[in-house]
Amino acid sequence: MTARVPGLGLPLPVRRWWWPHARAGRRGSVEGETVVKPSSFAVGSPCWVDATVPDMEVARRFYGSVFGWAFADQGRDHGHYTMCLLNDIPVAALMPPQPGDGAPPMWNVYFATPDVDAAARVAAQHDGKVIVQPVDVGDSGRMAFVADPTGATFGLWQGRGHTGAGLWGDPGAVTWNELATPDGAVADAFYRAVFDYDAQTPADAGVTVWKAGGQEVCSRRQTAESEPQWITYFAVADTDEAVGNVRRQGGRVEREPWDSPHGRLACVADPAGISFRLAGPVPGV
Repeated sequence: MTARVPGLGLPLPVRRWWWPHARAGRRGSVEGETVVKPSSFAVGSPCWVDATVPDMEVARRFYGSVFGWAFADQGRDHGHYTMCLLNDIPVAALMPPQPGDGAPPMWNVYFATPDVDAAARVAAQHDGKVIVQPVDVGDSGRMAFVADPTGATFGLWQGRGHTGAGLWGDPGAVTWNELATPDGAVADAFYRAVFDYDAQTPADAGVTVWKAGGQEVCSRRQTAESEPQWITYFAVADTDEAVGNVRRQGGRVEREPWDSPHGRLACVADPAGISFRLAGPVPGV
C-alpha cells in the first residue's frame, strides 16, 4: 500500500518500521540487541535519524570508514534494523529495504514529542499528510511518519525505552538538521503549529532557526534548488579529511568544503546516492 506525498509526486509506502527493543539503565551492545540509557530531548527537537539503504554491506563499510561507526544488527525479527554505534552508544541506524518498500533512499529525521497521536492530529489539521499512522514499536516508543505541506517528510517519535541518539554533536554523530523547502512561510507556520517552536532569523538570507526548550534545535532554508526535504548534518573532526574518505569509499562529493559561520561544511552522498552534510571546525579558528 502506498501514499502519494504532496508536492513531490513520489509514491511513498506505508512502511513496516523496525526499531530495537531497547531497555533503559545501561549502555552496551550485543548482536541482536542494543541497550541504551535514555536521554532527554525537548519537544520538537530532532532526536534520531535512520536510513534505508539498498546494500547493507556497502553502507556499513562506507559509514564505518567515514564516521568510525560499529554496527549492531537487531536481527531478523526486527528486519535487520542495524544500530550505528560510537563507543557502543547508538547515534543512528541503517536498515535494508523491506517488502513493498519503494521509498527513495534518504536519511530520515525523527522529532521528539510526548504524544505522537496529538502531534499527528495537529499536523493533519494544518495541511500535513500522515503517511504512517501512530503505532507502537515494541517497548521502544511510539511513532508516526508525516509529510509537511511543502512535501518534506519526517518522523514523530514518542520515546520510551529508546528516546533517541545517545550522542549529539560529537564527531561521527548528528549535529544539525535543516529543512530545505521552496515555501518558507508555509513551513514556518506548519512546524510552529505542530511543535510550538520559537523562531529567530539569523544573518543567513532565507534561513529561519527554530528553538525548542530555549535551545536552537533545527533550521529552515528557503530554496528552490532541491526537492523539499530534511537534510542531516554529521559532525566530523576534519571536514577535508572526511571528504577524502567519502571519495575513497565510493561516495560522491556534491559540493567541496567551504568555511561558514557554522563551521567548515561539505555536501556529500554515500555510494547509494543518499545525500548528507559534513560539519567540522574551521582550521585555525
